[in-house]
Amino acid sequence: MGAETQYIAEIEEPCHNCDQEIRLEFEVWEYPDGIINYTNEKSEGAEILDDRFSIEHKPDKDDGIIEAVKLAKPLLQFRFDKFSEQFVDFWISRYRKDAKTTTVVSAASIFVAAVALGISIYNSEQTRKSNQAKTQDFKEQYLLLRTTQENLTDLEAFILSKKQEISVTQDLLNKLQEQKAEIEPIVTANQEVVNALFAQQRKEMEKGLWLERGISFALGVLASLIASVIWHFVGRLKKRDEEN
Repeated sequence: MGAETQYIAEIEEPCHNCDQEIRLEFEVWEYPDGIINYTNEKSEGAEILDDRFSIEHKPDKDDGIIEAVKLAKPLLQFRFDKFSEQFVDFWISRYRKDAKTTTVVSAASIFVAAVALGISIYNSEQTRKSNQAKTQDFKEQYLLLRTTQENLTDLEAFILSKKQEISVTQDLLNKLQEQKAEIEPIVTANQEVVNALFAQQRKEMEKGLWLERGISFALGVLASLIASVIWHFVGRLKKRDEEN
């Protein structure tokens, strides 16, 4: 639990009213770190009516950088269990030194994380709905083109049937053949449009799919990290209760 530290304060000065010499001595023992274990007071020429003691350690300028590096290292190595353990130790040490500030900063961080997570989920849902709407538009266009192609196919069949039925006039047969030659490029052109629409739809779906996969992976990593932190924090509180 660390070393035991003793603090001593001695005050010697004359009384402002009677000029009698006053000597005061205060002793405070710190064990473990940050906890007042025992106090002692001595007085000569005066009576101590009230005394209050507290321990506040000024952090070293390099402590923040060192702690940040220690926390970032296991996180970059995807060692979430190690990160959670170090994070809980760091939070408890900060809470002992400044409970109010630590509580406010923790609450603000949780709020910001929740807002960011909500925005991410909302954007993902909007992207998914947009992709569905685009898919619906492509389906409607495809059905329209398919109906047009069927109508053209029916027209071609009608022309062929008339060609078989009408064999009396060769001129009429030639006209029907010319009409058929004019219709075939239209059918081919519509088929190319359909293929282009499907290619564009496939690109949009692949783009949205990779975006959703990335967001799902990030949310899964974040959920694992939060669960690990909560698990270590609860374990630390349980261990502390058992020691008490």
